[in-house]
Amino acid sequence: MNKPYFLYIIHNSGACLFAHNFKDDFELFQKDLFSSFITAISVFTKELNKKLGYSKKFGRLPLIPINATFEILISYEDPLIGTLVVEKKDIDEDMKVFLKELLNEFLIIYKENLEDWDGSIDDFEVFSSEIKRIYEKQELQTFQIPKIIEGYENYPNLNETYLNLLKEVDGNKSIKEIALKMDIGLEEVISMISTLLWLELITLSQKVYDDDIFEPKKDFFYLIRSSKTDIHYETLEISNKRRTEMDLVEAIDGFKSVSDLSEQFPNLTSNEIKHIISIYLLKGSYLEKVELYPQIIKIDEDVLEKMTTESLALAYSLENICDGELSLGEISKKIGSPIREIKRVLDTLEKQVIFKKRYLK
Repeated sequence: MNKPYFLYIIHNSGACLFAHNFKDDFELFQKDLFSSFITAISVFTKELNKKLGYSKKFGRLPLIPINATFEILISYEDPLIGTLVVEKKDIDEDMKVFLKELLNEFLIIYKENLEDWDGSIDDFEVFSSEIKRIYEKQELQTFQIPKIIEGYENYPNLNETYLNLLKEVDGNKSIKEIALKMDIGLEEVISMISTLLWLELITLSQKVYDDDIFEPKKDFFYLIRSSKTDIHYETLEISNKRRTEMDLVEAIDGFKSVSDLSEQFPNLTSNEIKHIISIYLLKGSYLEKVELYPQIIKIDEDVLEKMTTESLALAYSLENICDGELSLGEISKKIGSPIREIKRVLDTLEKQVIFKKRYLK
């Protein structure tokens, strides 16, 4: 997870209890002005939901765009509103979890202060010491690939172990591979990677999950074509492993999930597939993540007759909910079936299903 820019923790009365700057090169927004803006938006959305008949559970505004690059990520835990000013491209599940954990930790530490709050904010200043600890708790996946940010060599006070680790960061090796190469325990390397992320000396490839689906961009097809030419693919002048990897990347089509690819390529483990995908995600504009919104047109009775009882029950459930407006993840939550099983049934229906796509930045 790349670091956000600013954190503000705001009391629902409108007062800013705590503000933190993650980037030394940028100044915080004026606290009172920012807090008033967020509080006003929060009150407005809460009242709007009430007038429209939505319950409190429906939620309040989770994001406010600032411009084409930045957004304000918002989380609510009464009596607090937590906000992060973040680059739009960095907003993912990790960032949302990070904000929620910051807010929950703040509530735990200052529970007594908040129950009988007298308007003073001095006691909250020491929360700065907790932020780095919470940031470094973020789970890293061992197949993620670190990449050096230009200028790291100018950073003072890095010991020899860190410098040796940075020498192994080449944009291709995963965290696990770096640990093996350095002959250091994986947990120690993960801890060091977390510290380097905090110091903004490296970035990490985005996380890849079993249900993730990726679509190739135009540059990706050019890359595959040139790679085949360069290594004489047709004359078998490559290893079986390299051929399998190239076959894998060609199978990425904007519809197959990582789980689907694992079934298609049993010689590759799930983590090996995620690592290969991570390399292309880190290299540039080759792949983009997509979310599928299935719509069932009509289920053919002949197809239903060939299904098992379990698949048949799921197919009927999907027929009633797949209208092109809900993503696979939302459907999974509604009917309580894993995305993998839903996708398997939808793939069986083939031409009777169309998929709308949403591209995730």
